[in-house]
Amino acid sequence: MSRIAVSGAGGVIGARVLRWLSQSFDVLDVDDAGAGAGAGADADGQYDLGGAETLVHLRLTREVTSDRVRRVLAAAGGVRHLTMVSSASVYGAWPNHPTPISEDLPVRPNLEASWAVHHADAERMVLEWCDQGDRSVAILRPAPVVSSGLGGPIGEAMLAAAPIRTGSDDPPVQFLHLDDLASAVVLATQRRLSGVFNVAPDGWLSPGELRALLGARPKIRLPMPLPKRLDRYVARRVGHAAPEGLLPYTRYSWVVANDRLRAEGWAPRYSSAQAFVIADAGMPWDDLNARQRQYATLLGAGAAVAAGGWAAAAWLRRSYALR
Repeated sequence: MSRIAVSGAGGVIGARVLRWLSQSFDVLDVDDAGAGAGAGADADGQYDLGGAETLVHLRLTREVTSDRVRRVLAAAGGVRHLTMVSSASVYGAWPNHPTPISEDLPVRPNLEASWAVHHADAERMVLEWCDQGDRSVAILRPAPVVSSGLGGPIGEAMLAAAPIRTGSDDPPVQFLHLDDLASAVVLATQRRLSGVFNVAPDGWLSPGELRALLGARPKIRLPMPLPKRLDRYVARRVGHAAPEGLLPYTRYSWVVANDRLRAEGWAPRYSSAQAFVIADAGMPWDDLNARQRQYATLLGAGAAVAAGGWAAAAWLRRSYALR
């Protein structure tokens, strides 16, 4: 049984990845929480990968520091394959983006979003490390990650920002369930995939579908340009340190396509609507009642009909008002 070293297993995704990989491999948790040889790092903070030839680097944190990635790579001289979790935020959120974004689009994170910039820097270091030897690297770029409990910091921030609109901006959004990201990590590691892969549900939530999910909650409109106000609002909702520089990621689309990873045999279990309902309700999918499941599953069609009815009603009201 070959050994796989997992860095960053103390994060929200770690328990799932460790459990699933342990079913087929000898897995070493090298998370440096508390530093020390038993945690995978010695007193100087240097990693010990235990001779593993495969490394999984997980970090769904507010910022991916260059120092952490550099120390992991410094210990990975004998590693032949690396699977790293990055973020779809590295594409940036720009008004001229295609919908959806494929892996061929150049990396261009918004500079005010330090978390997106740090993910892009981590990808650059990993690719440079890969070029130094006979190695393969799978870089996974997930959409905002959510779950019934604690999701990724970007996912939690985007959930909190869902009711917010600035001016006329109303982009589509995506939410990826944590289990779907974990299954992508396991697949990329088991098959030693090479390249960049978006990790996302099939499709996305249109503005009308998101409004249907939000229900009676009022939309919160913020005057432009006040990016710090948005960051403060999200930080209060999330309840702990939240990513800053969110404004462009709420104004413009950055939804991604999953075709490349699907072609490798991966398939998401949850849609964006289902992931949103699960995270918003704070409970697992299996605990949702039949009505909630049906609502999430049929949301797309229902929202389209509702939007059409609302538009027709508005047109009739305007027509009568003009008479």
